[in-house]
Amino acid sequence: MGKKKIELGEEKLHYLIAVAAITSWLLYFAAKLDFYDSEKILSGITFISITAPLYAVCVFAYYHLNGSNT
Repeated sequence: MGKKKIELGEEKLHYLIAVAAITSWLLYFAAKLDFYDSEKILSGITFISITAPLYAVCVFAYYHLNGSNT
């Protein structure tokens, strides 16, 4: 039996990075609820909730709207 090689395309890798970023930030803030005040936590959650999807949109635009996909 041969080993099955798992291929992860560049685009999927970038989406995975966005998911990992938002997940790790949310888990971090959940773990540090007593360390930060609620204003800082809300600010961090707002920031990552905007930037991770924005990153994913940029990845989508690069791979799907770029005329020279190779």
